[in-house]
This record gives sequence, C-alpha cells and structure tokens, in this order.
Amino acid sequence: MSGFFDVSFYWDLPILIVIVSLVYGGTRCDRWDLILLEAWRWGARMAVFLGGIGMGLFVLSTFI
Repeated sequence: MSGFFDVSFYWDLPILIVIVSLVYGGTRCDRWDLILLEAWRWGARMAVFLGGIGMGLFVLSTFI
C-alpha cells in the first residue's frame, strides 16, 4: 500500500528545524529575546539550505 503516508518522515523536518535552531540559539545567547532572534535566523538559513538541496535533487531526478 503506497500513498501519501509513505513520506511521513517529512512532517518531522519542521519540528527538527525549530528544535535545533532553539538549541543553537541557546548556546549563543543568554537572553530569551536574543535566543529567539538567533533561532529565527538559524532556522531560516537551515530551511533555505535544505530546500535548495531538495529542489536540486528534484531537478536532477526529473531530468535524469
């Protein structure tokens, strides 16, 4: 049986990005406002990086 739920591990990716970003921000700063700001920046960078890799792999798989 295949379908939509075969790729369910992709649903965990946003949660992992948030958790890793908060931990990274917590190791860099002491105040909550700076932790959240750093977590937002790091999370955005990580999401763009992973999205770029995903798009690159999609393009490669489409044309090859």
